[in-house]
Formats: sequence, structure tokens, C-alpha cells
Amino acid sequence: MRRRDLLRASAAAVGGGGATLGLVALADDADAQAALTLEVTGDSATLGADESVTALTLAVDLEWAYDVPDSASPSTVVVELAAATDGDTPTVVASAESAELFTEAEGEESLEAGLLGEVVDGEALAPPDGERETVVDVEAQMRVETSGGEVLAEATATDSAPVTVERTAEASQYGSVGGSGSLTIETGSA
Repeated sequence: MRRRDLLRASAAAVGGGGATLGLVALADDADAQAALTLEVTGDSATLGADESVTALTLAVDLEWAYDVPDSASPSTVVVELAAATDGDTPTVVASAESAELFTEAEGEESLEAGLLGEVVDGEALAPPDGERETVVDVEAQMRVETSGGEVLAEATATDSAPVTVERTAEASQYGSVGGSGSLTIETGSA
């Protein structure tokens, strides 16, 4: 049962017809509600002496939901995925739109984006030696819009995930040895 229907039914049961009329007016004036869930996990990698980070990919499965007043006319749900590091302003790296004509709906979007070069510098991820942790802030935004672009409901969810890159090198990676030689056989009598 939808939230508004549940509220109307509760008022009718408790207060009779007068309460129902008052609650219907309240429900029509109620704010739209929107929800978006997001949880991002990090990753780690170990590099050799001559290796570098070649890609950093953000893949997110988003779940969203909204409930707008019955008088609203939703047309489109827009979902955007943004990322940043070091407290920078998030950069939108992926987005999706879907047509939604109902006043209450929920859905999912799978978005994927490469962050290397767009949000994160590859050289900044990899230390010359030792370990470096970079925290990537991820932000998901959802808007429900009318055909005229008016925003009826919106929600934002954020999460942060660490990306850890360690550079380990065996001593043999930094040294070399070589040369040339020969074996000589000598003979004689005993």
C-alpha cells in the first residue's frame, strides 16, 4: 500500500469523514519523496618496479525510488554518477535517463565510467615506492522531471572508497650482473 493511501486509511479509521478530508488536503500538499541508495567498495593493487596504473573503473548498480503527489506529471528520471578525490568538486562521469509516467516508481541503473584522467591522475595513484591510499568520493544523484524540465523530486547519495596502490620491488629488479667466460680443459700425465 502506498504511503499516502496508508495515511488516508489510518485517518478514516481513527477520526471519521472529517479527518479524512483534512488528511486528503495534507496529502495533496505533501512534499515529494525520493530515495537513492549507494555503497561503493575500494580496491588495491601491487605494482612492480616498471608497472603503472592503466585504468581505474567505477562500476555502480544504483537503486532509486520516488513518490510524488498525485497531481504531479512526471516524465523522466535522470540518474547521474559523479566522482572526485581530495575534496574536489565532483565531476559527472556517467548518466542515464528513463521515461517514467507514474507518480510512484522505483528502478535500477547500472553505470560504468573510467576515472583515470577524468577524475584521478594515474601518476598520483602510484607511489615511487611504498604504499599510497587515495580516497575516491562517489556521488549519485536522481531527479524526477516533468516534460518541461521542472524538478518534482530529487535525491543524492554519497559514499567514499579507498584505492590503495603499493609498489614493491625485489632487490634483483634494481641490480644486474653479467659478463662472458669460458671453460678450459687441461690434460697431462699423472
